[in-house]
Amino acid sequence: MVRTRRVLTSLVLSVALLCAQSTRYRQLRLVIDRNTGFAHATRGVNMYTLYALRGCITERDIPVLRDLLRDRDRIIRLAVSSVLADLGTVGKTVIQVRLSEVTDAREKLMLQESLDTVARSGYRPILQYPLTDAERGRIRGCN
Repeated sequence: MVRTRRVLTSLVLSVALLCAQSTRYRQLRLVIDRNTGFAHATRGVNMYTLYALRGCITERDIPVLRDLLRDRDRIIRLAVSSVLADLGTVGKTVIQVRLSEVTDAREKLMLQESLDTVARSGYRPILQYPLTDAERGRIRGCN
């Protein structure tokens, strides 16, 4: 009886969490997942990931990106922090707020690196990456 109650409680909580995530949240997460690269048996963010995500979003997506910056998947957080930094002042502010909240050193380093990257002279905005037609064809963006 107690075990059944625990299973049902877990199921209800899982469904509630899935429903709490907006459709847009799931769409953007899918764009990241579909464009992550694999090297040396490790999943990671590459230019295709960033280009696909940046091409799908506008400043209206800032609240969703802020939520994605708290996702449990580090690759999702890494891609989102790079794209937020690329969005300009509004995106950088979201990163700075998150930076003040986190205590994990790896997370702080990732967020700070996103801010430092866009501050460098010679930084090229994500959507200005030089891509060939073949490379553009590999990108799986928003539906």
